[in-house]
Amino acid sequence: EAEAAQTAAYERAKAAIAASETAADAQAAYDAEKENVNAAQGEMLQAAVDARTVELATMAREAAQKMALMDAAGMIDTSDLSTQALVDAARAAIAGLRQALDDAADVSDADKAMYMTQLTDAVDAVDTAQGGIDTETRRMNQMMALSDASGDLQAALAALSGATPTQALLDAANNALTALNTAIADGADLTDTEKATYVREADNAAAPIQTAQTAFDNAEGEAENDRIAAMAVTASRLYAGIGAPDTTTGNAAQRQAAYSGADNADITVTWGADDTAQALTVDEDATVDARHGWTGQMFTAEPDDAGTYEAVVYSHVGEATVTEGAVFNVAYTLTNGETGDVTSLTGHATSRVASPSFDQTAGTKEFELVENTVRVMLAGSYQGVSGTYYCTPTDANTNCSAAVADMGFTLAGGTWTFKPTNPEAKLMDTSTPDNEYASYGWWIHKSEDGNTFIASAFANYRGTAPTVEISTLRGSATYTGGVAGKYALSSTTGGTNDAGHFTADVTLEATFAEDHKISGTIDDFYGADGLHRDWSVALGDSVISDAGVIAGDPDDTADTGAQSAVWTIGEDAGAATGTMWSGNLHEEGDDEVPGIATGTFYTVFGRDGKMVGAFGANN
Repeated sequence: EAEAAQTAAYERAKAAIAASETAADAQAAYDAEKENVNAAQGEMLQAAVDARTVELATMAREAAQKMALMDAAGMIDTSDLSTQALVDAARAAIAGLRQALDDAADVSDADKAMYMTQLTDAVDAVDTAQGGIDTETRRMNQMMALSDASGDLQAALAALSGATPTQALLDAANNALTALNTAIADGADLTDTEKATYVREADNAAAPIQTAQTAFDNAEGEAENDRIAAMAVTASRLYAGIGAPDTTTGNAAQRQAAYSGADNADITVTWGADDTAQALTVDEDATVDARHGWTGQMFTAEPDDAGTYEAVVYSHVGEATVTEGAVFNVAYTLTNGETGDVTSLTGHATSRVASPSFDQTAGTKEFELVENTVRVMLAGSYQGVSGTYYCTPTDANTNCSAAVADMGFTLAGGTWTFKPTNPEAKLMDTSTPDNEYASYGWWIHKSEDGNTFIASAFANYRGTAPTVEISTLRGSATYTGGVAGKYALSSTTGGTNDAGHFTADVTLEATFAEDHKISGTIDDFYGADGLHRDWSVALGDSVISDAGVIAGDPDDTADTGAQSAVWTIGEDAGAATGTMWSGNLHEEGDDEVPGIATGTFYTVFGRDGKMVGAFGANN
């Protein structure tokens, strides 16, 4: 009877658990009969509760996933996909359904089948709509490209027809035509009918462009013929005017140039039988690039009714010498502790003046007297020494003033004086520029009518050249540097006509022994047009005197002059007859080896070529 009661209780609990709607109800059904069953039955009932709890959870997830699928499917609308925005919205909804399907792990494949079908149909619809939109977008872009290219071509053709053809206008027209043809080729989504107008336009554009090209080519040919003719004239004149440096006074072949004096920066050119001499000054507006560290400058002169002069000079200018400034009361005579009148400072001296009160960047600043005073007082400095500026106005109607000058300030309006705070203070360091240095270059004179040229080259030392003494020097040295000069290739038989100035490089090899010798090569030529020339000049062996003079035949003691300089063009070498080079070594270093070599050379090539130049090289 007890056993029957336990069995009845077990069956009631088991049925209640199976019918429960929540995990709590399932547990309550077991708990209600828990005391009425035996231990084995209790364990089975608890297992039933746990199974029902899992089952209820799975059913809940499945219901939620089905609801999510239903909602996601309801968001997809493919009834109108006429715009990109509608397509993008549909794609977003499709992504939502795809995600819901991925998340529906508890929903059976049978229950998901209809959503999978809807997803596939929606994707097909969106892809089809997108294809149409993409095609239309491409068509619009292709039509726009055609329209733009057409407009550019018409503008280029109009410019070409309304002016003398130039390379720039021709390039613009050809580029515009190429762009239109490219746009036609790229219009893959357009019909032949839609492109037909532009095809005809491109075909029609070829003729006017070719006509303009022909006119341009003809003009270029005429211009080139004019240039060739002009070059032939220039080459002929320069060929006649080029000559070797010659210091023979009164000689028709005289050609020499040098600094006008030890402290003069002008270059004086002297030439001809009448000893025509002309000083050339630096052209501050001209720019000449440095070569191998040597500073370049242009010198010019235009004397009245005497043609024009031009020289290009390269100089081995050293750093300025800096020396400590002197004590103020030694450098300046003091009057009552003041410098005296500093009103009349001009030029570089105006740079000595400084004061916080002189703070304008242009123009003039005035300083009025303070009430009950007779002079202006301003703190400042004079050549780096601190002190006070005093100014007594010229009269009651004039104010003391400071005006911006090229290098500092000009003081005016009265008598200005300066009193140092400490008369024993030292002036700021002074800098002395290098005014003694080696130079080389070329020069040319053109007659007033421009028909006659006289040209040559020179190497000179500005200031006093340091003494060179190399009699006991042994060993070798290599000098490398730059070359500049004038050249002319003049032919009357249909050969090359080329003339102007050139630049090149030089390498000299010196051997110091019982008999000092030197030779070298000039190469890497660039002509007047800036293009490379396949030229070289061989500087033959020459003696170096104990004083550094380069001149003399090592094999003939009787020959103490300039030595051969042979010009080679390509593989063809000119004759050594009448060609020459010479120079000097300068500025011995601590090792007694001269640090600089300068010189000139003159060479010919057959009957058509002449060249004269100068060089400057460093050890």
